[in-house]
Amino acid sequence: MRKVFFITVALCSSFSYAQDVYDVIGKETCGCLEAKKINYSAMNKKEMQTQVGLCMIQSYSTHASEFEPKDKISFDDEEGMRGLGEKVAMKMMVSCPEIIMEMGRRSIEDDDSNAVEKESSFVEGEVIEIKSEQFLSIQLKDKNGRNFNFLLLDYFETASLLTNKEINKKDKIKVSYTEIELFDPQNKEFRYFKIITNLEKI
Repeated sequence: MRKVFFITVALCSSFSYAQDVYDVIGKETCGCLEAKKINYSAMNKKEMQTQVGLCMIQSYSTHASEFEPKDKISFDDEEGMRGLGEKVAMKMMVSCPEIIMEMGRRSIEDDDSNAVEKESSFVEGEVIEIKSEQFLSIQLKDKNGRNFNFLLLDYFETASLLTNKEINKKDKIKVSYTEIELFDPQNKEFRYFKIITNLEKI
């Protein structure tokens, strides 16, 4: 019983000690970032992650000898670096929560920006064919003679132009679209389809 007690105490002490090291790294990472007086509003997610990573690695390098051999990581260990980043970020939530919140905002804004970029793709051309099968689809030929096929899957403001048959063959239109990967049962494989997000007559 006494032996079990000592083992338990030893394990708890080791866990607590490891947590203390992460606490120190979290605080030092916060201090490093604050000393830089970074204008986060002028940064994107990747730039901000780089700054946080540099400060975190600097602190980890200073305290690497304090980690148990099994807990040490090399800088080319992607999985290990990710785990270190997650643990340090949890500690930073206590020391500098505003920086972690700013990282979250940058991430959301970048994701929204990427979504807008995807939605901004479009093709202008002449309607070659409109098919009504399992899904409504439209074939378009652009000014360079290239053919494009689009699917109507989701509702959008000008979808009625197609559903009410206000678009016909030889009409000149502008099709905005996004691409998603779907399973093609005919070819028995996943491939990318162009999904209509907006229609305009031109």
